[in-house]
Order: sequence, then C-alpha cells, then structure tokens
Amino acid sequence: MKRVLIISSNRLGDAILSSGLNYYFKNKYKDTQVTFVCGEAPHDLFKYCKDIDIIIPLKKKKFSFHWLILFIKVFFKSWEEVIDLRGSVISFLLFTKKRNIFRKNKFKSLHKVEEITTSVTGKLVEPKINILNFSFKNKFKGKKVICICPTANWNPKIWPEENFLRLIKKISTLSKFKNHIFVLIGPKEEEYKINKILSIKNKKIFNMFGKFSLVEILLFLKECKLFIGNDSGLMHLAALAGVRTIGLFGPSSVEKYRPWGRKTLYISGKKSPEELMGHKNFDFRQEDCLMRDLKVDDVLKKIDKFYKK
Repeated sequence: MKRVLIISSNRLGDAILSSGLNYYFKNKYKDTQVTFVCGEAPHDLFKYCKDIDIIIPLKKKKFSFHWLILFIKVFFKSWEEVIDLRGSVISFLLFTKKRNIFRKNKFKSLHKVEEITTSVTGKLVEPKINILNFSFKNKFKGKKVICICPTANWNPKIWPEENFLRLIKKISTLSKFKNHIFVLIGPKEEEYKINKILSIKNKKIFNMFGKFSLVEILLFLKECKLFIGNDSGLMHLAALAGVRTIGLFGPSSVEKYRPWGRKTLYISGKKSPEELMGHKNFDFRQEDCLMRDLKVDDVLKKIDKFYKK
C-alpha cells in the first residue's frame, strides 16, 4: 500500500478549489491510502469524500499546539508522497519519497484552482468531491429553487442586506422566475446578519440558515435552479455542485476566486480590490461593507442575461 498525505486548507473555499487533488492522488497508484488534513469547517464536508481514507481535522489551539499534535499523528509513517498546500515545516520532517510543496505563483491573474493544482501536479486538476452514499431528504424537492447566500466570513465581502432583499423582489417580477422560491442558506452563527430579510413576511422566502450540514447543502444545491451569493465557501460549493452560480464580488480578487466552472458568472462593482483596500492602515476586521458600488439593477440585468444562456 502506498500512503499519500495531503495537508489542505483551513478554509472551506480553498479546500474545495483544490479538492480534485484527492481524486488525482487516490488514482495515481494502484493501491493508495489517502490521508487528508484540513480545518474544522471543510472537515464536515470532506469526511464524506470517497477518495479520502483517513481524515484529520486540524483544530486550532494556542501557541500553534495543533501542529505538534498533527506531527505526532503523521511522523511515525512512511509516505509515498506528501502534498502540503500550507507550506508547513512538518512536511520537511516526514519520511517520504516525494514532497510536493505548494508555492504561490507570481502571476496574479492565475485562478486558485490553476495556481494550486499546476504547482503540485504540473497540470490543471478540476475541483471534485465524490460523496459516499448519503441519505438526504430535501423538503424543497420538485420546486424551482433559487438559493441565496447573503453572508460571508468577513464584512467587507458582504453585499448589503437590503440589496439582497430588493434583488429578490425584482427577480420575482421576471416572468421566467414567476414560480420560483428563494431559500436562504448560511451558518447559524451568521443568521443575525439577515434580520431585515427575515422580518419581511414573504411566502416565497424560506430561511434555512443552520438547518443543513455542508454535505446536505451540496446535495441540495444540485437540485436548485440558480445560486446567488457573495464570494464565500458556499459559492464555491455551488459551483462544484454544477448549479448555475453567480458570485458577487467587491474587495476579493475575481481573477483568483471567481466561481470555477462553465455555468458560473461573477459580478463586481466598478472599483478594483486595490481601490477598495489600498488605503493606509486597512484592516478587514475593522472595515464595513466594501460592495456598495455594486448596484441592484446592474446585478438583475446580468442575472437575466446569464440565465437566458
């Protein structure tokens, strides 16, 4: 048996964009055991992946003690290959025939999928997660669903809540979406960010924040007609699911983080990330929304045109 270790990202989005590596290395040798290391958020999804034999969640601890715990778990094994997307010291201390250490590409325009997979394998590897048999009862099955993800992991990337509400109302007036419903998804801890939307009594809007696990969201998205959301891990999950995916962008790079796939579209305002974040002492943790220049009517027109295709 040939053991392969993949040390992936803490973030859901980055882990999804590099997910094809699991399939690639699982099938590179005849008898391969893939050990996959990732953060707590992606762990809830990747633990159902067929191409992973052993999964190790990397739970952050004080003084980076989590790296020592990981080192103890992987040191006493002989590896065929070690693939480290974090560039950690650990990968240089392991017994392995080959090391693949991800190094950032100097070309800013390269998408994260291309940047990571070509650096590690020498060729493009598409995102891919083969899910184990999983029973999921979709309460919206048979309905025409537009999935809305109105939050993100940091405030500057979140399109104003009132804009999402106006967009939902305007989409409802279009003939092609007359019989569609809107399902809001996101983590329970971010539900407070959509209080204005939830305060509106609309029979077409359903709140599913915190109601689905990540694997259930993936299976749910496969049955949706359209996804609209901010740049987030769930946006990349939607693109992976194959649903028509529209990502709304502001301060993050569309070149690197646009949704990956043929049935995807990104929409951004007129200001570049450099203009939005280039001022002195910028700190994303202290900043408010940086997407106010992205207008509802412009988004609506592009959605209409995109859906016609």
